[in-house]
Amino acid sequence: PPEPPREPFRFRASLAWPGDTLLMCTAGLADPLRGESELCAHLARRWSDPTPPGLAAFLADAQVRVKGYADDRTAAAVWEA
Repeated sequence: PPEPPREPFRFRASLAWPGDTLLMCTAGLADPLRGESELCAHLARRWSDPTPPGLAAFLADAQVRVKGYADDRTAAAVWEA
């Protein structure tokens, strides 16, 4: 059966505060973030330091395996200083 339609994309404007992280990602990462609270907690711990992770650490974090989710993951993040 066809996949049900997704909600339309919504633009939002928000004021960033020191320590905030903006994450933009494809469904390959967004779906497990929506469905697996352990992944959310893991990334929150890893990405909540005052200093952003290095490139290798960020890429490793974005590729953390989650059972049942094997789609391609593309992500870009911006940390507010």
